[in-house]
Amino acid sequence: MVDEGLPIHLDPTQPTPIYQQLVDQVRYHVARGALRPEDELPSVRVLSTRHLINPNTVVRAYQELEREGLVYKRRGTGTFVSPQAGRMVEAERRRIVTAALAHACRQARALGVPAEAVRAELDRLLREEA
Repeated sequence: MVDEGLPIHLDPTQPTPIYQQLVDQVRYHVARGALRPEDELPSVRVLSTRHLINPNTVVRAYQELEREGLVYKRRGTGTFVSPQAGRMVEAERRRIVTAALAHACRQARALGVPAEAVRAELDRLLREEA
């Protein structure tokens, strides 16, 4: 079971609901390869106890991930990353990057930074990382 090696950070002070934070973090860990198909997720009891949250919150997050096809339940044994998750990785990576870029663009627009300056900065950052 993937447990101690899976960093999950839930922040009740954030406007994002706890269950959504959990969903987003599981998606992120799948996208970056920390969770692979057939890896077992921490149990509802383990997560709810570790993070001092209602078990129903974890159940809700796992149900949403199951509806998306990212995880599946094995009766009596736990919740696992689905075999289809491997095919979803690239799409999830793009979704995460697109969301981050959209947020940065909204901030730049709100601050009055011209689009060309944003493009130039993105190009610079991409060159630094290469």
